[in-house]
Amino acid sequence: MGFIEKLRERIRRARLEREATYAVLAVEVGVESGLSPLKSFELLADMDSIPNVGGEVLRIKRDALLNLRHLSEQIAVESKEAGGTWGRLLSTIAYVEKSGLDPVVALRDLLKTVLRDLRTDYERLSQRFRTLVSSSNVMFGAFPMMVAVILTILSSGSVLPAMVMFMTFNCLAALLWIVSVDAQVPEIADYRPFYRRITLKYLPISLVAGISVYLGLVYTPAVLIFHKVLTLTSAALIFTLPSYFEWRIQDSATRQLLEDLPRILRDVAEQVDKGYGVHRALENAYSTGGYQKYTMKLLSLLIKEARIKGSLREAYDRVKSLLPKPWRISLELLVLIEETGAGAGATHALADSMHEYMLMIREFRRSTSAYKYLSLGMTALTVALILFIMNTVMVKLVLVGALLAENPGIVTLPFSPPTPEELPIIKDYIFLLIALNSLILSIVTGKTCGWRLGDSIAQLLKTSILLLIALSLSSFIT
Repeated sequence: MGFIEKLRERIRRARLEREATYAVLAVEVGVESGLSPLKSFELLADMDSIPNVGGEVLRIKRDALLNLRHLSEQIAVESKEAGGTWGRLLSTIAYVEKSGLDPVVALRDLLKTVLRDLRTDYERLSQRFRTLVSSSNVMFGAFPMMVAVILTILSSGSVLPAMVMFMTFNCLAALLWIVSVDAQVPEIADYRPFYRRITLKYLPISLVAGISVYLGLVYTPAVLIFHKVLTLTSAALIFTLPSYFEWRIQDSATRQLLEDLPRILRDVAEQVDKGYGVHRALENAYSTGGYQKYTMKLLSLLIKEARIKGSLREAYDRVKSLLPKPWRISLELLVLIEETGAGAGATHALADSMHEYMLMIREFRRSTSAYKYLSLGMTALTVALILFIMNTVMVKLVLVGALLAENPGIVTLPFSPPTPEELPIIKDYIFLLIALNSLILSIVTGKTCGWRLGDSIAQLLKTSILLLIALSLSSFIT
C-alpha cells in the first residue's frame, strides 16, 4: 500500500471514529426498541446523519456477500482489525451474537463505557486546547511582534521583501493551524452554507471598499500615511461588521436548539410513557411550550411538515439540512422508535445519552472561552511597541541615514539606515505586517477557542476597529 493509500485509509478511519459514538447510541436505541443487534447494525446504513458509518456498514455487508459469510461472521472478522469505539461496537455485536448474551444489557453497558471514555477524552482535549490557545498567541502574536520589532529597528528598503515573505509564511501557517484544529473538534453543525452566504453577500462590498482606499478615492491623513494597511483593515471591517450580526443570529439559533434538545427528548419520553406515539408526543411537547424562540420555530415547522406529509420521517427529510448534528441523530432515532413501536425505554435511553453528551460539549467549550481576549491584548501591545520604536529609534536612524548619505565614508554599519524618502513606504509596510498578523491572530484565536470560523468574526471585527483607531491616532503623532 502506497503513501497516498495509507493516508486515505487513515482519513477514512478518523472520520469513522468521529461518528462511532453516534453509531453506538443508534444501535443501543435500536436494541432498546426490540430489534436484534444485527438488524440495528444494518439500519446504520440508512442513517444519513452519520454518512461515514453508513458507508462502512455497506462495505461490511458487501464483503460478507463476497466472502460467503454470515453478517455476524464478517463483523467478527472486521472487529479484529478495527480499533477505537468502532472496534468496540463490532466486538460487542459479534460477542452477543455468538454467546447469546442479553443484547440490551451488553449495548447499554457499552454505551455507558463509551460516554465515560468520551468525557475523559474531552477533558484531555480541553487541556490540549488551552495549550493550543497559549501556543497560538506565541506563534501568531509574540513571534510576529518580535519580528516586527527587529525589522523596524533594522528598517530599510532592503527589508521589504523579508516582510512580504514573513506575511506569506504566516498566512500558510495559520491555514495549517485551522485545518489541524478543525480535525480535532467535535462535529456539531455544518456552517458551510452560512459561510458561503456571507462570503457572497459581503466580500464584493468589502473588496470595493478596499480598492477605493487603495486607489485614493478616500482622502484622510491616515490614508496618506498608511496606504496599504488601511486598505486591508477597511476591507476587513466592511466584511466583518454585517457578518457579525448575521453570525449572532446563526449562533443564537444553534445554541438554543442544542440547549433545548435534552429537555425535548425527556419531554417526549415522558409523553411516550403515558402511551402516546412519538409523533403525538412531539406535538404535546410543543403545545406545552416553554422552549426558547428558535426551538419553538423548529418544532412548529417539524410538526406542520409531519401533518402535511403524514409521517415524521418525511418531515425530518424536509428539515434535516437546517439541523445541528445532535438534532439529526435524535430525530432519526425518534423516527426509528416510532416505526418499530418501541416503548418509553428506548426514548429515555436516547434522552439520557444526549443529555450527557451535551453536558460534555458545554464543559469543553467553557474551558477555552476565556482565552479569546488574549489576541486583542497582544495586538494593542504590538501597535504600542512599534509606535514607540518609530518615534524614538527610527527617527534617530533616519537622521543617521541622512548623515551617511551626505558623508558616505564616515562610518560603516551592518545595515542600511532608512533615508527620509524611504520612511513613508517602510512605515506603511511595517503597519501592514502588524495588521495582517493581528488579523491572522484573531482568526486563529477565534477558531481555537470557539471551534468555528464564525467565532473568529467577532475577533476580526474587534481587531479591525482597534487597528483603525490606532492608525488614526498614530497618523497625528508619527
